[in-house]
This record gives sequence, structure tokens and C-alpha cells, in this order.
Amino acid sequence: MLWIKRLAVLLAGLLVFVVVAGWLFLSSALFSGPRSNLVENILEKQLGQDVQINGDVRVVPGRFLKVTAEGLSLPSQSMPDITLAEIAAIHFDMPLSDFWAGHVEISNLSVTGTSANLIVDETGTASWKSGDGTKTAKAPKSEKPKKSTPLAQIFTDRTLRLGDTQVIYKNAINGLDLDLTLTEIALDRGDGTSPRTLSGSGTLNDAAMTLTGTFPKDAPFQATLAFEHIDITLDGTPAEGGYDAGFQVAMMAQIAELGQFLDVVKLERAIEGTAHVGAVLKHGDGVTRIDDLDVLATLDTGQSVVVTGNMGELGSKADVSLVTRIRLYPEDNEPAPTKKRADLKLVSVDMVIDSVPGQTPQRSMVIETNGFTLDTAGEGPPPISVSQLSRTPEGKLRLGNLNLRIGPPSEPFIILDGIVEDALNLQGISAEGQIAFPADALLKPEGFKGGKSLGDFSGDFHLNGNIQRLSLSNLDAKTSGTDLWDLEVHGTVENVLRFEDVNLDIAVDVPSGADLLTAMSLNPVQTGHTELSANLRSQGNDWGAEAHIGIGPSELSLKIDLDDLTTTPVVNGSIESDMIQLDHLRQIIAASIELRKIDEAPAPETASPLKDVTLMPLGRAVLLSGVDLDVDLDLRHIEGAKGVSSIQSELTLKEKQLAAGPLKFEYGGAHFDVSGAMDLNDEAHILNLKGKAGGWQMHELLEALKFKKGASGTLYADFDVSGPTSSVKDFINAISGNAMVSMNKGSIETQLLDLAGLGVLPWLFSSHKQKVAPIVCLRAPIYLSNGNISTKRTVVETDQVQIVAFGDVSLPAKSINMNVQPRKIGEPLKRSPWPFTASGSLTKPKIKVKDGPKKLKRSDGANKMPAKRKLCVPDILQLQ
Repeated sequence: MLWIKRLAVLLAGLLVFVVVAGWLFLSSALFSGPRSNLVENILEKQLGQDVQINGDVRVVPGRFLKVTAEGLSLPSQSMPDITLAEIAAIHFDMPLSDFWAGHVEISNLSVTGTSANLIVDETGTASWKSGDGTKTAKAPKSEKPKKSTPLAQIFTDRTLRLGDTQVIYKNAINGLDLDLTLTEIALDRGDGTSPRTLSGSGTLNDAAMTLTGTFPKDAPFQATLAFEHIDITLDGTPAEGGYDAGFQVAMMAQIAELGQFLDVVKLERAIEGTAHVGAVLKHGDGVTRIDDLDVLATLDTGQSVVVTGNMGELGSKADVSLVTRIRLYPEDNEPAPTKKRADLKLVSVDMVIDSVPGQTPQRSMVIETNGFTLDTAGEGPPPISVSQLSRTPEGKLRLGNLNLRIGPPSEPFIILDGIVEDALNLQGISAEGQIAFPADALLKPEGFKGGKSLGDFSGDFHLNGNIQRLSLSNLDAKTSGTDLWDLEVHGTVENVLRFEDVNLDIAVDVPSGADLLTAMSLNPVQTGHTELSANLRSQGNDWGAEAHIGIGPSELSLKIDLDDLTTTPVVNGSIESDMIQLDHLRQIIAASIELRKIDEAPAPETASPLKDVTLMPLGRAVLLSGVDLDVDLDLRHIEGAKGVSSIQSELTLKEKQLAAGPLKFEYGGAHFDVSGAMDLNDEAHILNLKGKAGGWQMHELLEALKFKKGASGTLYADFDVSGPTSSVKDFINAISGNAMVSMNKGSIETQLLDLAGLGVLPWLFSSHKQKVAPIVCLRAPIYLSNGNISTKRTVVETDQVQIVAFGDVSLPAKSINMNVQPRKIGEPLKRSPWPFTASGSLTKPKIKVKDGPKKLKRSDGANKMPAKRKLCVPDILQLQ
């Protein structure tokens, strides 16, 4: 039995030795190094990260080993110069049985005095990720890669406590800079039946915050992050198979003060307002998507942004359906519709993108201003895309890649690619732009839709500046795809938003003016080959324009200067020519009249991207802008078939009173002297013309009117008439006033007088039967009212007969109602032998011969002609 006693003593001694050795190993300073290595290995296996312990390590034995380590350091494997984290002290429990079995599970983790550095450099390398895969010297090469415990498992299966923790996150790519300080944070497991709870407090970039949450196992959870003016709530729901099978998280953020949000993310506090953000994050079957997005941001200055829809699968551009509405003014305080470009304001922008995997994306964009609305829709990429968002060191929000497409999706009018250095203040804009649209749109808004009768207009430019002053430079654009004309535009606009400080050069080459006008659906004017060069410039509020028109040997120069728009605006200008042929002058005037019809014509009902256009044509806008006008006309040398002449005149506009003339012109024995005036305060824009004309040959006028019958005589006229200027047709149909037309030394083919058979007695008008009857004189006092012409004593005299006519002509109705009574000269009281009436259509009047009146009698008894009779005055009025 002695050997049994000795064996028992030996075992007892061995047990004592093991206990003492274990105690010495766990607590003695002699074994501090091995303990540190042991704890380092345990933590490295849990974190998948190298761990260095520079301080003391204490282990309290028991059923659960209670481990405390001080002075921990986690070096960055990808950035040797960066310490990923430093921990003042860490404490955790570990089952002794698991430790002996080699299965390590820590619990009741408590960390104090942590300082972490999460850094991303310019290359995208992150400080918390593995570098080139090399190991530290102490790690054996055969060691398997470290595997960390999933973060979700730590939060659901552990009690975690953090105190005095600071996490620094800096991203050199996007500029995000976060300084998170946690005074305390605790995740308590509970008693196994109650849900796990999360609570904590601290600051994020000096903004106080609290964090709370409840996490039942495999049941819906809720977490809340709260700042003073920001509340963020997360409501998570697991899939049927638990969180490992999938989940969805409903996120809701209420921001009562946008300024605090900007402070939290270290952006310049450039805006103030409120915001609401809602979304649902869904994860399952390896796919993560965001649906039910609902964003509303309202600024104190009245602007707002609304975004709704589904962002779809993350990383897939083919699964996005979003509706965006940006308003620059509240709906109850929109700017009034304007006719002036200076008052043009952007009101709102609506964008819709609907993209379904496997189908062509559909999108639309509506840009609304108080002068027009641009509405485009169709197949194509989104109207705007933004990437490379970042924060600058100065706290600006930078958009590193901005793509804006304005117009139909398949053929946008404008494409901008650039950057915005300060998106919140819209400063530091720099973009390369391209323009491409039908050249018809240069003349009428509806030209953006439909055919390309005038070809295409395209080019490129550069934008630079800010929302207050956006500069357009390097503009180079021209027409293509047409032989009708060549248009080139080059130059700069220093402030494109207000169209200030402009310097544009324009060149137009037209092989055939008639073909170009026909393509514009206007009446052709045979101008032949025409060239136009122009320069438009401005500096501050002073504007200037110069243009040169050339048709063959003829040339016409125009110069306009608008001085000091801020005080008493005055436009000074001149229209000059050293030599111009009369036919070319007529062609220029006729072509100008035709081109004006572009502004006068009503917009067609065909669909056009531009809608609700209230901006008036540019020419009328200038006249109604309140400026004073003073333009001189000096055509020094006018050549024609009948000799050479010249024209000098003046056009003035003062306090919206437009005056032109006197315009004096002499050519081939004829003369013209007229003045015009218009009160622009009157919305009807009535033009008053007053003047004289004389020396015009009747046969030339009839030839110009393509009248086949012959007549001659020299015409004279005095007139004072007025009418609207909306069109020549409207002016004629609404003309009012009076005029006196006279003619002498004329003749007329008797066939012209062949009315209802009257020509069978041509000697009624002449003492001899012949083809031509002489006209001694013509005198026609006429009165005009709204296009109706009336006369009571129009007189035409031959050498034998005085013809007195009275009645009216309606130009709008194109009708006539005239009474004509011929009598022998000097015998006004005798019966008219062949009185007749002309009535009905002005083009085909009905001529009716009627019985003449009986002998006439003056009421005062006068019955004798004077000794010296007056020509072309009704004889009955000359009786004595």
C-alpha cells in the first residue's frame, strides 16, 4: 500500500504544482509576456486583425477566466504609418472549459479609452483592410488567415460595453471627416428571454447624440439615433428564416434643422430648412435594394425638393424609378408670367426616370419658367446624373461629375458635362457644353419639334462661374445639313443668366433668299445671293450692334448703341449705305416684312417641347422696354432705272412715343414725304401715317399691280391715316383717317369704261370715237374708318363729261357700293343720261344702269355756272 500513498502524494504534488504554475502563469509578472501573447492570439482570432499589447495583462482564474489587458494597439496592415486603434484597457470573460478545449468564445466585453483611426487614402486603400497579405514576424507562415467573428453575432450574443471611445474617419476620396466620441455605449444581452438593448451617448463632430435600440433574437428590432434637431429611426424585420435568410429595414429621418445636419457632416452651413427622408432597405438572396424612397426638403428661402420612387437594386442603373420635383418658388408665390427676358425666372424642374431591367429606360423632364415651359419625354438616359460627390477641406460639397441633358432623351438640345465645386452655394461651376437642335428653333419655339427644313444648328461651348454670374465662352456653332443657308455664331457671354457682357459674331450666307423664305413657309422674295455679318456686344448696361448686308453690288450697314440702361436709356443708331440699288432696297424691305410674319403667326397646334410661351418677340420687346430711340437713315446713293437718288430720315422713340420721319424720297420725277408715329403705351399699337406723295405715274402702278388695261396720269395724294401694326393685312382692314387723291393729264382706255355695255357709246366720255379717252383731272376726297372707305364727291373729268361718284368700299368685307352719275360739263342740273351703280364683290362687282334722276335743283335756287369754272369740283356746287 506504500506505493499507493506515494502515488497519491505525487499526484497531489503535481496538482499543487499545476495550480501554482497556472496561478503563476495567469497572475505573476514573470509570465506577463506569455500571457500577452496568449491574449493577443485570442483577440486576433476574434478580430481578424493584428493586436499588440504593450501594457499589463491580468487573468483571474475561475469557472470563467476574467481577462484584463492594458495598452493595446492595432496596427494597420495596409498603412504601416497608421495605427488603426489604441485601447487603454479591455476586459472580457472566457469559459475555462472552452479555453482548455481550444474553443474560444469571449463574453461581457468591456472596452475603455479607445481611439480608432479609419482612414481611406487617395488610392482607395483603407486602414482597416489587409495590405499585401504578409504576416508579422511572430506569426508562423503556416498559420491560416484570421477569421473575425461576424459583427451581427457580437451584437446578438454578447454583452458589450464601450467607454471613452473616439473614432476618427477620414476619406481622402470623398472628403468625409467624422469625429465620433462615445462617452458610453452598452449592448446588454439580458436574461435570455428579454430582448437585447442598446444604449449610448456621445458626440459626432461635436454634436451631442444618443443611441438606443432593442434587438430581440430573430424578431423585429428598432434603433434610434437622436441629435438635438435630428431623429433617425430604424425598424428592422427578419425574413421567415431569420436575419441570415434576409431582412428589411425601414429608415425614417426627421430633420428639423438642416443646418445641424450640415454641421454634423462638416459641410458649410449654407442653407436652412427642414427635411424628411424615408426608405426601405431590403436584403435577400444576395440582393440588396432600396424601395419606397420618400424625400422632402424645404428651405427657409422657399425652395423645395421632393424625390419619390424606388432606387432598386444597389449597383444597377437598369432598375431605378424616381420622380423628382425641384421648386424654386412656393406654389402660392410663383413669379408672374413675363414678356421680358430681363424678368425671366426659373420656377421648377420636374424629372421622371422609369427604368426596368431588360427594357429601354423611359424618362421625362419639365423645366418651367415664368416665360415658357420646356416639356420633353421619351426613351433615353436620365436627364441628370451626379457622381463623385465629396467634401472639400473648406467644407464645400463638391460634385465631381455632373451630366445634364436638356431636351428630348434621344436627341437632347443641350448636354453639359462638368463639376460644381460648391453645390450648396452653386459656386465654382465648370462644364463643357454641346448644343444640337433644329435650326428652325432659332426663329420660332415650335421649331424644336417636327421637321428640319432649315437644317441643324450645333456646336460647343464652355460654362464657368456661379449662380450669380455664369460665363459662356468658346462658343462655336453653325448650321449643317442644308443648302439653304450657312449660319455661324462665335463669341462669349460673360453673364449668360442675365445675358450681360456679350460679344457675339454672326455670319449668314444665303444663296437664294426666295428659297430660304419658301422653306420658312413665307412668300418668296427674289433677293438672290445675300450675305449678312453682325456683331452684338455689351458691357455692363451699354449695348452695341453692327450689321452689314450685301446683295450683289449693294450694301447696307446698320449700327445701334444702347447707352446707360440704369439712368435714362437711349438707343442711338444709324442705317447707312454708300450704294444700293433700288431693286435690292425693295427686296430687303420685302424680305424684312416677310420675316416679321414669323413673330406674327400664331403657334401651330402641333406638339412642341416649348409651351405656355409668354415672352414677346425680341423686336417688340426692345420697343416696349422703356428706352428712348434715335436712329438716323442715310442712303447716300440709290441707283435705279430712272436715275440716282438718296434718302435721309430719322426714327425716334421717347417715353414710348415712336416717331419716324420725315422720310423724303425722290426718284424718276416722283416724290414721297411721310411721317409716322405710334404710342407704345397703347396695347393696340396703332401706327399713324401722315404725309404727301406725288409724281407717281398711274400706268406704272397698274403695271406693278399686273392690271392689263391701260391708263396714264400723274397721281398726287395727301393722307393722314392710322391702323394696327400686327400685320399689313390688319393695317389695311382696320385703317382709319382721311386722304385726298388727285390726278391730272391722264388718259384711260375706253374699254376700262365698258361697264354693263357703256363702252358701246365711248363718245359719252369723249367727243370722238377712239380707243383712248383723255382724263383732264381726278379728285377723290375719301374717308376711312376701320377699313371702310367712303366718298361723297369723287370727281373724274374728261374733255366733255364730269363724272361724280359717291358711296363706300369695305376692305375687310371686300365689297363695293358706289353710285356714278356722268353729266356733260357745265350742265349739272340736267338729267344724267347713263347713271349706274357698282355693288357686291370688290373683285366682281355687279354693274347696273339705272334711270337717271330728273332735273336737279339747288335748294338756294342757284342755276348758273361761274365765268371761270373750277376743274374736278362738282358743277352743281359751283352754281351761282
